[in-house]
Amino acid sequence: MENVTLPLGALRGAGDALWQATELASHALAIRPAALAGNPAEAALAVLYYEYAAAESGNGRLSDQNPARLMREGRPHLRAAAGIIGEATPQAVIDALWAVSEALRRGDDAAARAAFAGPVFRQPPEVPRDALSRLAVPQQAVRGLRELRALLERERGPMR
Repeated sequence: MENVTLPLGALRGAGDALWQATELASHALAIRPAALAGNPAEAALAVLYYEYAAAESGNGRLSDQNPARLMREGRPHLRAAAGIIGEATPQAVIDALWAVSEALRRGDDAAARAAFAGPVFRQPPEVPRDALSRLAVPQQAVRGLRELRALLERERGPMR
C-alpha cells in the first residue's frame, strides 16, 4: 500500500482524485501523447497524474486489482522514459514533478534547474528535462491507464 497525496492545486474542483488523475493522465499519455512534445511542464504533470493513479489504485478501493497491477508494472517504464530513477518513492516523484511543472509554467529556469537536480531525477538536470520534452510513452503505461480508466467507468460511470 502506497499512501500518496496530490499537491494543492494539482486538480481543479471537487471530486474523486483517482478518477480525475486517471482521466488526465489517460488523455495526455494514451490519447494525445504527441501534444506533450516540446512541453516538459505538461509532460511532468501527466507523469505526476500517472504516478498518483498507480499508487492510489493499489490501495484496495477497487473491486478488481488487475488494473492497479498493470499500472505498477507500467510505472518503471514511464519513469525511465521521463528521466526518473526507479527507486524513488511515489510521493517523492509526485512532489518533484509538481515542482518542475510549476517552475516551468512560471518560466523560472533557475527553479526548474534546481527541481531537476533533485534526487528523484537522473543527472545531470538536462537529462530529465530533455526526456520530458520528448517523452516517448511506453505501451506498458498506456495499457495500465486504459484498464484503470475502463474499470473506473464501469464502477463509477463516465467522468463528468
